[in-house]
Amino acid sequence: MKAEFWAVDTFRFSVTGPGTFRFLNRAAASGVRLRHVRWQKDGYTATASGPDRRRLEEIAKSGGWAFTVTARRGPGRRTEWLLRTRPGLAAGAVLFFVLLRFLGGFVWCIDYGAMDTDLHAGVRTLLADCGIHEGVYLTKPLLQAAQAQALRRSETFGWVSLNFTGGCLSVESTPVQTQTVRDPPPRQGLYAAADGEILAVEIESGFAVVAVGEQVTAGQPLAAAEKLDRKGNAVPQGAWGRIVARVQKQYTAAQALEYEALVYTGRSSAAETLYLPGYAHTRPAETPLAGEEQTEWLPLRLGRLALPACICRVTTWEQKTQPVRLTDTAAVALAVRTCRAQLLRDFPDAEIEAEQRETTTENGTAAAAVTYIFTADIARTR
Repeated sequence: MKAEFWAVDTFRFSVTGPGTFRFLNRAAASGVRLRHVRWQKDGYTATASGPDRRRLEEIAKSGGWAFTVTARRGPGRRTEWLLRTRPGLAAGAVLFFVLLRFLGGFVWCIDYGAMDTDLHAGVRTLLADCGIHEGVYLTKPLLQAAQAQALRRSETFGWVSLNFTGGCLSVESTPVQTQTVRDPPPRQGLYAAADGEILAVEIESGFAVVAVGEQVTAGQPLAAAEKLDRKGNAVPQGAWGRIVARVQKQYTAAQALEYEALVYTGRSSAAETLYLPGYAHTRPAETPLAGEEQTEWLPLRLGRLALPACICRVTTWEQKTQPVRLTDTAAVALAVRTCRAQLLRDFPDAEIEAEQRETTTENGTAAAAVTYIFTADIARTR
């Protein structure tokens, strides 16, 4: 076995001769670290690292002491033979660890944790706007900028944190939880938004002036903002709450059979950008189109192994203004839908109990008149 491979060994030796304690002093002065020193009758034994063997032999020779290696432990004869005959194995191992250290600074994959799947696209877009995607070398300032940008998304996340280690960018977050703090109600009463029969009076503040079973008309007071006490003094208190009534109301709408609208033609074009570590290549769309754009980020994988690369695909769906011709049935359905949209705009909590439709189609227009019977909160402030 060649001496150069002592660099990866540890060995045990014995030193004998007169005044061996001076050997210890010289070894310590030379910076050699000895371990497991055991005194014997004519000397002592100790353990040292392979690179210190030659220095210890020189110290023993200069002092006239007998130096003997009694045990040696290293990579083994087969490993030493491989290292001696195939040095490329050692060089390859060193290169592997160097590349592993270097490539660990690139983003290989993005882990969204327990985040809802519907939020992935939004987070991906946020990271891309900050210049973070698979294949980018992630620096601390870049990560901090993305973290600050994510924290501004208060409408999406209650708490969010970006952690990067070993090539994996982990996104940890909690859903937003809101608590509404309502201001004190103004000093004004509540009035009926439509004619109806009172079904429930749920006043949180103020003074109700109607009871269950009464018929009210639009504009009639439902709750007062003040009330006289026993001494005749006014007690102000802003009115707030729900007053549910059964209402019958009619809505009308019209829909043209022919009109122009921005519609999809079915044609699309895609431009792709390949991102690799330190490199980006863009392949433009063959036929540029005008319309709605859709961006997709496609990470590249080799089987189950994530790669530090991704493709950004921007698909454009062509839209053009074209004449639209509706059938009578479709036009009537759109007019009825418009009537219902008007109802829900006026009474968002409406629960429809019954409806009666009257529809006509003439002069290129479909008209609908729908009478709804529904229950809803009719209390409004002026």
